[in-house]
Amino acid sequence: MGEEMALETLVSVETDPPASPPVGCCRYSLRCFATCSIICGCSCLGVMALVFAVKAEERRKAGKLEEALFLGNRAKRFALASIAVWLGGLVLGLLLLWLLSYAIAQAE
Repeated sequence: MGEEMALETLVSVETDPPASPPVGCCRYSLRCFATCSIICGCSCLGVMALVFAVKAEERRKAGKLEEALFLGNRAKRFALASIAVWLGGLVLGLLLLWLLSYAIAQAE
């Protein structure tokens, strides 16, 4: 009886590492993030992010994981910079608009 229960509760554990670690969280997340940075950010930096994301995916498929991680990180940085520049421009534009309206009100 004890041997049967021991055999039933045996759990197999895989110790093999994954064949290729992903560059992003999921397969297309880096490419989608770069595309969103084109739409919702500074488009020139977003295009560079998309270029590096595609290069990273090609390197990952070719089995060059170190280059893929490097290019993926570069794509993330360009995408974040694109969105940060857009948000900074938006905030500065609103601030300058407020400052202009304040200056006009003080001149009257």
